[in-house]
Amino acid sequence: MKKIFLFALLLISYNILTAQTKPVIVKPAAPRPVSFLKTLNDSACYGIGVSVANAYKSQGIARLNTLFISKAINEIMAEKKTLFDDGTANVIINSYLNKIQSEKLKPKPVPVKPVTSGSVSMLKTLNDSVSYAVGINVADFYRHLGVTTLNTTIVSKGINEIMAGKKVLFNDATVNRVMNKYISEIQEEKSKPTILEGEKFLSQNKLRPGVKTTASGLQYEIVTEGTGQSPLATDSVTCNYKGTYINGTEFDNSYKRGAAITFALNGVISGWTEGLQLMKVGAKYKFYLPYTLGYGAFDYNGIPGGSALLFEIDLLDVRKVVK
Repeated sequence: MKKIFLFALLLISYNILTAQTKPVIVKPAAPRPVSFLKTLNDSACYGIGVSVANAYKSQGIARLNTLFISKAINEIMAEKKTLFDDGTANVIINSYLNKIQSEKLKPKPVPVKPVTSGSVSMLKTLNDSVSYAVGINVADFYRHLGVTTLNTTIVSKGINEIMAGKKVLFNDATVNRVMNKYISEIQEEKSKPTILEGEKFLSQNKLRPGVKTTASGLQYEIVTEGTGQSPLATDSVTCNYKGTYINGTEFDNSYKRGAAITFALNGVISGWTEGLQLMKVGAKYKFYLPYTLGYGAFDYNGIPGGSALLFEIDLLDVRKVVK
């Protein structure tokens, strides 16, 4: 069963949670500058509170006990034993939401059977248990993203203001930007060894004869020059390609699949958008992409965050977009 709290967390996240069939067809969103509270962590915690409260309020929950949300978050972050596990947390939340929905549809409230896990007793009320369960899910989610501490006082502030219908410090768009920046910084630190390894490779690779480097840091090498037209960023292209890491390990290969791919050039990673515009139909190039022109600092579809990537690309066709 999917966790209900993802209603909130997916609103403040970035497209790394959405699986794609072919990794080259995704263009990561770049975080933009925002105004913060005292620290970025504080702003992120407030954003978490706002997003979680908005999501549950939209499901009909009018009140959350932030005391128990904080308790669960602190226990998870401190790696202490919680009152119940993830599975029980999900059952409790879904039971509560089902109860709310039943009461909307029927004239008389429908009682909900208390949920227990082994010898673990429920908290004082179902709402308290739901609040604790929300805290478990929120803490689990962010801990898996590399967050090691959350200021529960500020998380609670965001939740309480939303539930009370008060004016919040920043809107949903700002929450998204804050969270993108916060998680990006955490991920960049986590991916730092991979980033440094890629930078070392690229600094040496650019010195090789035949390798050219653009202003963005994209490196390319002409294997075969083409004679056809070059695409614009707004065009659709068809190509065959092979993708490897700097150690030569292959992660994708359309040649082996026996099927070239066609896609809009402005809908892929920026290294492809830039690089293919240098080519003419019939050409084969090798591209060497710093992580900033690839998938960024985040892990994506098995590609470690911060990876420099190598591609061999045959440009087979260009389809002009008719305006």
